[in-house]
Amino acid sequence: MPGLVPIFDSLDYYPDPQVQVPRYQNLYTQFERTYHVTPDFVSRSPGRVNLIGEHIDYCQFSVLPLAIDVDVIMAVRAQDERVIELANLDPTFGARTIPLPDGDLISIDASESDWSNYFKCGLLVAHELLMEKTGGKVLLKGMKILTTGSVPAGSGLSSSAAFVCASALATLHANGMKHITKADMTKITIVSEHHMGVNTGGMDQAASVCGERNHALYVEFRPELKATAFKFPELDPPLAFLIANTLVTSNKHETAPTNYNLRVVEVSVAAQLLAKKLSVTIANDGNLNCGTLRGVMDSYYASHGQAAWLGAIQEGEVRLSQMLELTEKHIRKEAYTTQELAAELGLTEAEFHDRFLSLFPVSFEKLHIYARAKHVYSEALRVLKALLLLQLSTDSGTFYTEFGRLMDQSQASCDTLFNCSCDEINRICDIARKNGATGSRLTGAGWGGCTVHLVPVNRVTEVERALIDEYYKVKFPGITVADLQEAIVVSKPAYGSSLYIQR
Repeated sequence: MPGLVPIFDSLDYYPDPQVQVPRYQNLYTQFERTYHVTPDFVSRSPGRVNLIGEHIDYCQFSVLPLAIDVDVIMAVRAQDERVIELANLDPTFGARTIPLPDGDLISIDASESDWSNYFKCGLLVAHELLMEKTGGKVLLKGMKILTTGSVPAGSGLSSSAAFVCASALATLHANGMKHITKADMTKITIVSEHHMGVNTGGMDQAASVCGERNHALYVEFRPELKATAFKFPELDPPLAFLIANTLVTSNKHETAPTNYNLRVVEVSVAAQLLAKKLSVTIANDGNLNCGTLRGVMDSYYASHGQAAWLGAIQEGEVRLSQMLELTEKHIRKEAYTTQELAAELGLTEAEFHDRFLSLFPVSFEKLHIYARAKHVYSEALRVLKALLLLQLSTDSGTFYTEFGRLMDQSQASCDTLFNCSCDEINRICDIARKNGATGSRLTGAGWGGCTVHLVPVNRVTEVERALIDEYYKVKFPGITVADLQEAIVVSKPAYGSSLYIQR
């Protein structure tokens, strides 16, 4: 895990700092107009795209995201009055006043879909860390905060993770914590949105906190959380990542019962079912505390006298291929009812409900166990193949072809096995591939949001024009130039969470 969260006195953490100057000047000006004082500092954290490894972080398999140039920035001033004054430059998000309890953790009503709850998530986990470091209760300072973000909400670029990470960082710095480590920031923020009833896995926060310029991040969750930066090869023509928003939004909190949370349940049940079929015992870990598909793989090989897998690529490829074969052999392709699964696991229906369905809200008719398990193991295998290309590929043509193929395979799996794509995502990917992208896929939770495309830099304009003409102007006839500029982003890998203190 990289070291400390960096503190800057210039905007050099952006690839083109001058572009950001008006944005920061406006934030400072509006802060002074709102609060009649100047801010002490700015806390920022970026969005991210995931290149390979969708919906496998909460199964404890490694993923390959990168931080991007769009971000959330918060101007902050600490105050003795123990209240949070929270405002947003976007008038859609009304100002909030949050009283701070006397030393106790703040409460969050997960049933309310209010933007301030995401700030409270960051505040709460930062407060927990401060208490852990001091060994007792901590009376938090109040804060005046004005925030703005360039990460489109509901786009799949982790606007919520960027916001929560910026909130946690702001709280830690305002309360006097020195030498804030990326390890601590990642540790606390990966569980932050659980307080909103959203079952996040950790990739989004790790990428937002630990991003490095011109690098992808190989984020591992076992045997410990670790983010390792791998530089992209020098290619001819150079590569670009084009990010295209479907403009179909998926509010993760509101759709979680049928989408995100339900997939967490299905992969957790898959882990227990496969473990029973293989006669192995798995640790009660994961988001539901009832095991993961990574745990099944590790226990299966341990039961055959083999050492734990510590991330070696070739060994991982062998083991994941074997798990795919075992999934084919032991789990039927048809969906299961809860009655069938309870019987398979030797549980009553009430016990099944308590174990798998009581922690987070879900809604379904049947559970698709085979398809979800197959996606997880095959996607984890694609991550390793992608990492190998980053390490070894020197030929430009080979990299574009092979990395692009992995992205396309990932999209197909997300669509047909994990059912987290949608018509709009599929349409954008098809247009991009036909006009110069060598690989295209959804990024983020899916069900709308953003897509990411590997494009040689000399084909970017062609892909962008095709998307505008064949997707955006067709689906959204009245779309403005400003909306198009926000919908399509060409980004290089960017710095993660950081603090800016004006000279």
